[in-house]
Amino acid sequence: NTGKPEEAIASLEQLNERLGETPERLGIIGGRYKRLWRATQEQREEEGGERPNRLERRYLGKAIDHYTRGMQLDFNEFYCSSNIAQLLLVRAEEGDAERAVVVDHFVIAACERAIARGTDDEWTRPTLLGAAFRSRDVRKARELAAQIDREDPANWKLQSTIGDLRQAVAQASGTTEADAFAQILAGLEELIE
Repeated sequence: NTGKPEEAIASLEQLNERLGETPERLGIIGGRYKRLWRATQEQREEEGGERPNRLERRYLGKAIDHYTRGMQLDFNEFYCSSNIAQLLLVRAEEGDAERAVVVDHFVIAACERAIARGTDDEWTRPTLLGAAFRSRDVRKARELAAQIDREDPANWKLQSTIGDLRQAVAQASGTTEADAFAQILAGLEELIE
């Protein structure tokens, strides 16, 4: 999280070459590309651009690629898979929406397995929350948001989750659940303030 994303990517790629790829390292690389994608997207929007530019599409594709490779190494490690579905919905190429649904099934199964085995961590419920938003499960989203509120996560962790939930709310625009998800998101945003 410190320094420039490009430097982190280069260092982790070197580490992968020496020691082999791991879901964690591939997920971190995917996260740095996701950060670059968001920054490029925000800059384009500030400049009044309406359509994603080449660099934005490249970063998005690299994020999806690294997260996918990490997921394929271990389906029980939900960090990588939890990021793929949302990014596929943004990219919106042929077959991406269907693939996002399948990936979310992996996310939910991996998170529920971790909870059942007692191997869950502070990211399990926020990860499930993202899946609940994408699958339009308002009841589950409210339940998980309340648990997250009780657990009082660190601000940076909550901000990371909120960034993804904002994207999910935008993707839900026009649906019958849109207002409910916007309210849940607003409640989580208040935790930061």
